[in-house]
Amino acid sequence: MRFTVDNRNRLIFYGNPVGYVKADTAVVDEMFRTDELNQYLSRMNLTPRWEDGIFDRLVSGEVTGEELAQSRKGCRIWQLKKDVDVAMRFIGYEDQVRKFGEPDAENYTLVFDGDLGTSDLERIYTICRDAPPPGYQGYRMALSDVVELYDDSGSEFYYCDRVGFQPIRFEQKQDPCINMTL
Repeated sequence: MRFTVDNRNRLIFYGNPVGYVKADTAVVDEMFRTDELNQYLSRMNLTPRWEDGIFDRLVSGEVTGEELAQSRKGCRIWQLKKDVDVAMRFIGYEDQVRKFGEPDAENYTLVFDGDLGTSDLERIYTICRDAPPPGYQGYRMALSDVVELYDDSGSEFYYCDRVGFQPIRFEQKQDPCINMTL
């Protein structure tokens, strides 16, 4: 593979550490600027920031752990189960609350869990609407879907509304067998 991001968030290009990923940005050494690398970064939804000397700093260990820290969150997409009331589908948040109450996690199923290269909700919508990523097992993102952004500190949930996203509470009921100890 020509391109990869290693477990330290370094961008590896033909085996060389040429930059690093931080949030939605790839900080890349100017000497590696090519159409091929630009296309890869675009497919990964990363905005390139070209800087001189990044390669030398990575090789010598001068790039700090803080610079390599990834602030991007994991992403889960939840969609209504097939057996829920059809009137709940594809409606805005206000209509959902007025007619059915707050979105209930019991009515949803997980259709994607992974890294989309961004934590920006509008970019996530565009990715899941225009060209869903590998492993995405639902219909293209639409009204009534729920986006979960998560990391070690917890999860945040957002209802896909008519315009933008509405933050919501969306608690999954835990399976009692999960906490069993022997």
